[in-house]
Amino acid sequence: MADPMVKVTGINHVVLHVADLDRSLAFYMGVLGFEDRNAGGGGGGGPARRASFLRCGMQGLDLFEAEEAHGGEEMNHMALNVEADELDEVVEALTAAGIEASERTRRNSVFIFDPDGHRIEMLPKSAHERTREREAAAASA
Repeated sequence: MADPMVKVTGINHVVLHVADLDRSLAFYMGVLGFEDRNAGGGGGGGPARRASFLRCGMQGLDLFEAEEAHGGEEMNHMALNVEADELDEVVEALTAAGIEASERTRRNSVFIFDPDGHRIEMLPKSAHERTREREAAAASA
C-alpha cells in the first residue's frame, strides 16, 4: 500500500450531542472515569449551549447539550480501552453501576449504551483488538 497523503496518528476527540448534560457527566465521569478538562458554555456559532469537555487518556470527549441527541445515530460506536485485565471484571463493575452489558463479542469485548443511546464498546486488556495493538507496537519497536 502506498504511503498515505496525511498520516493520522490517533483520535483527538469525539463530539456527542446529549439531552441532559448533568446526566451524561454523571455517566462518563462517575461510571467510566473520564476527567473534566474544561467545562463551559457555548459551542462555536449559534446560540450559546451548555457543553463540557472531558479527557480519557490523551483523547477528548466533548459533550454538547442539545434538544435532539440523535440516540447514537451519528456514529456506529466509540471503543474504549479499559484498565481491567479481563472482561469479567468490566462486566461486574458495569453491573454494580446498574449498566447492562451486551453478550461477549468474538473480540472479547462488550457493548453498553450511554444515557442518550450512544453505543460504547468496552475493551479490557485481554480484548483481541488490544492484543493486536500490543503486537504491532512490539514489532515496530
